[in-house]
Amino acid sequence: MRLGRPARTAIIGIALILGVVACSTGGSTTASAPSSAPANGGLEKTEIKVATLPAIDSAALYVAIDQGLFEKEGLEVTPQIVQASPEAIPMMLNGEIDAMFGNYVSMFAAHDKGSLKLRILAEGSRASPDSLSIMALPDSPIKAPKDLEGKTINVNVLHNFQELALTQVLKANNVDPATIKYVQVTFQNIMPSWKGGQIDAAYLGEPMVTAATASMGARKILDPASGPAAEFPISGYVSTQEWYDKNPKVAAAFQRAIHNAGKLMENNREVVAKVLPTFTQINAATAATVTFPYFSSNDNPVRLQRVADWMLEAKWLSKAIDVKTLMSPTTSG
Repeated sequence: MRLGRPARTAIIGIALILGVVACSTGGSTTASAPSSAPANGGLEKTEIKVATLPAIDSAALYVAIDQGLFEKEGLEVTPQIVQASPEAIPMMLNGEIDAMFGNYVSMFAAHDKGSLKLRILAEGSRASPDSLSIMALPDSPIKAPKDLEGKTINVNVLHNFQELALTQVLKANNVDPATIKYVQVTFQNIMPSWKGGQIDAAYLGEPMVTAATASMGARKILDPASGPAAEFPISGYVSTQEWYDKNPKVAAAFQRAIHNAGKLMENNREVVAKVLPTFTQINAATAATVTFPYFSSNDNPVRLQRVADWMLEAKWLSKAIDVKTLMSPTTSG
């Protein structure tokens, strides 16, 4: 379920859905939470490290810590911040971390190349309406999706989920995606590049969407999370297959806690808003109103298969991936 509305007070330069920023962690265990299986002495290990991103998408991990959901499962989970998903993959392969949170495109690509034998522990986040936007400046000749043909648009990483989802939405709006030029722009440079004319339209996430609208009069041209890309799966929690085979009970306990966090977050945005300032640079006022992605309380191989199929269509994979073979069995909470 989507929680909340676009922020009325937003901060330009903070990327929550599309990117990451510096952070710190924290939280308490005072509020009530969904029931979960009792702590099991049969866990293969009780302490695990999980690489995560300081972005709204990873909020379920912090809610599970804050609400004591991991503790109820007999687990102590320590988040380890990274600035992009690809940098966590070698850490996981080297055993520096037990699992990681990251975008599916990077992880499927690594799995396809053979550098990572992947096991999906739990789904994380999916794009929600208004959380992403292709925007034009007030004086731009871009008025409609068709006007995007031949134009330059920023992405944080080339050949990643931004481009993958937008390609499908462009086709659905009778726009030739092959005419779009994507350039990699760091988040702190999006606004200067946009104002300076280096990009024609900006690919933004909240709260930058609201900030650009309020402070620059920017106009929304297209929602990359609409049409065929509605609820597009962005990121999730994964381990290596080897780690999963050695720690199946830990994996099941971790999944239950993440799913229970998702259930808790469905109709209670306050538990999400509470943790956001602890691991992002978003302040409490903005956290209370910003548009959230969807947080998954269950795993769905059908919706996740879309990512792998679109990657194959884009020739980003050398062969098809049957996503359900990579997913962990769902455990009840």
